[in-house]
Amino acid sequence: MHILFVSSEFHPHAKSGGLADAVAALAKALVKRGHRVTVVLPRYASVETTAFTDLRIPVGVPLGYREEWIGVFQGAHDGVELYLIDHEALLARPGIYGPSASSAYEDNLRRFSLLSRGALQIAMALGWSPRIIHSHDWPTALTPLFHRAFYGETSLAGAGTVFSIHNFGYQGWYPARDAENTGLSSQQLDEAGLVAEGEVNLVRGALRTAGRIVAVSPRYAREIQTAPYGFGLQGEAAGRADHLRGILNGIDDEEWDPETDRSIAANFSRHDLSGKGVCKRTLQHEFGLPRNEEIPLVGMVTRLTEQKGIGALFGPGHGSLYRVCTELPLQFVFLGSGEVWCEEEIRKLAERLPNFSAIIGYDHALAHRIEAGCDFFLMPSTYEPCGLNQMYAMRYGTIPIVTATGGLADTVDEETGFLIRRYSPEGIFLALHEAVRTFLNRKDRIRRMQDLGMSRDFRWDGSAAAYEDVYRELITPNG
Repeated sequence: MHILFVSSEFHPHAKSGGLADAVAALAKALVKRGHRVTVVLPRYASVETTAFTDLRIPVGVPLGYREEWIGVFQGAHDGVELYLIDHEALLARPGIYGPSASSAYEDNLRRFSLLSRGALQIAMALGWSPRIIHSHDWPTALTPLFHRAFYGETSLAGAGTVFSIHNFGYQGWYPARDAENTGLSSQQLDEAGLVAEGEVNLVRGALRTAGRIVAVSPRYAREIQTAPYGFGLQGEAAGRADHLRGILNGIDDEEWDPETDRSIAANFSRHDLSGKGVCKRTLQHEFGLPRNEEIPLVGMVTRLTEQKGIGALFGPGHGSLYRVCTELPLQFVFLGSGEVWCEEEIRKLAERLPNFSAIIGYDHALAHRIEAGCDFFLMPSTYEPCGLNQMYAMRYGTIPIVTATGGLADTVDEETGFLIRRYSPEGIFLALHEAVRTFLNRKDRIRRMQDLGMSRDFRWDGSAAAYEDVYRELITPNG
C-alpha cells in the first residue's frame, strides 16, 4: 500500500532527537515489507539539497488570512521517497523548532500548519492517492484535522489517518489568538476542541480526528491515560482508548550494528567482545580520561530537558552527579545540549571533576562511539515514551541504567540492566552504586547481562508488522 508520512524530522536530513531516527527507521522497514512510503518534511536551512531535485512546481497552501506558496524538492533515502517543502521565509531557518535547542520560533504554529497542510497539497498536486496518511507528533498534529476538513471530496478522501505520539509532553500549545494561522474556521476549531481555556492545543485536535492513534510503547499508551503522564489530555486519550495502540519503536539494526559499524574504533560481536575494550580505551582517550579498562565507564547522550532527568542529576546544589563522581570509582562521559542552565552546570562540573568529561552539542558518530565504548549507559528520565538509546546500548553490550517508566520499562529488566527505583538524586546514586559494585565484584553477572542484552531483538520488522495491522484496520470495511 502507499503510505504518506508527514514529519518535522527524518534522519539523516533533519534531527533534534529520537523522532528523526524512529520515523526514518519505520519508513525503511515498511519499504522492506513491500510498501511504498513517501515522507514529506520541511527544507530547513541545514538540509543539504544537492541530492534532491527541484521539481519547480509552485503549490499553494491556504492558511487563513493568506495563501502561502511553496516549492518542492524530490529525493530518496533507503528506498523511501522524500519530498521537501521549500518556503524560504517560514522554513529555511537555522534549527528545526528554534534558533537553539532551548528556544522556539514564535510563529511555529504557522510554520507547522504549513507543513501539515502543505503535505496534503503536494499529494494533490502530484496525483497521489495514499491509503494511509500517517503524521508524527505535535508539529504534524493538524494533518488529520486538515484531511477531514478540506479533502472529503478529493482523491485523498479514502485515506485512513494515523497519528503517532512520540512524546505527549509536547502538545503544541499556542495563544488562542494565533488560531487563525491554521486556516480553520471557528466551527472547525470548536468541533476539534483545538482551542480551550485561551490556548490552542494541536494534539487535542489529532486525538479527536485521527482514525487511529499510536503511542510508541505499550506501557506509554497506558501511562498517557493517567494524570501524571497525560499533561492535561489524559481524559482525551482515555476517551479514544479503543482506537489507541502502543507499538514499541525498533532500531535500525543495519546502522546500529557493532559488527559492521564504521564509526567505532573496533568491531565486535556478542560472541567476541575483544573489540569493545578497544572502543573503551579509545573513548577514554577522546574524552581526555585515563585509559583504564578496570574502572567502569558510564555514558550519557541526551537532550537537556527536564524529562531526561537533568534536574536530579545536574541540578546545582542538589543534583547527584557530583556525589556520583566523588564517591564512586567510575568515569563518566556526556554528550548533549539543551537548557542553558544545565549546559553551564555541566561545564562547571567537568572543570571540577577529573573523572567527568562532557561535550556540549551533538555528533552522530560520537554517539555511536559512546554506545560502543561504555560499560553502562544512564537514562534517568522522569518519563520516557519509548527511548532508543537503551536499545542501542544493549546491542553494543553496554548495560543500561534506567528509570522504570514507559518504553524503558518495556525494554529493560533486571536481567539486562539496572533500574532506578525512585526518580530522585538518591535513587540515581543508588542505581549507579549497584552497577559499579557489580562491575567490580561480579564480572560473571556483568557478562551475562551483556550477553542477554545483545541477544534481545529490537529490530523494526516486528513493530512494522504491528503498524500494518493498524493500517489494515483503517482500510478494511468495518475495520
